Amino acid sequence: MILIPKNIYYTKHHLWLQKIGKYDFCVGITDFGQKEIGEIDLIELTNKGSLLKKESLLGIVYGTNGTFHLIAPFDCEIIEKNRDLHKHTAYVNTAPYNYWFAIITTKIDTVSLLTFEDYRQLTQ
Repeated sequence: MILIPKNIYYTKHHLWLQKIGKYDFCVGITDFGQKEIGEIDLIELTNKGSLLKKESLLGIVYGTNGTFHLIAPFDCEIIEKNRDLHKHTAYVNTAPYNYWFAIITTKIDTVSLLTFEDYRQLTQ
């Protein structure tokens, strides 16, 4: 069974986003995404301060079942990267919603993101 918390947003590319400010979001990979990848070996993220266009590469996750591209859900800027993530990549497999990859900022409305219900329908 896939864990899908109700209080955060999702993308069709299996990222979760938790709003932490007016324009800022913590972003990580969903339970569904980490199960597709398998045991995670390495996470590479685009540099802090990078300006990304919607659908551009935010990073790459390498796992036992292959690689997974992290796709930017909207135009944004990476304002923080989780520096400890490389030490704890395996933890993402056990608790994907406790380990964010980056903090991004944007001036979009959350209506472009998927809700719990939307994401649940996508993954069934």
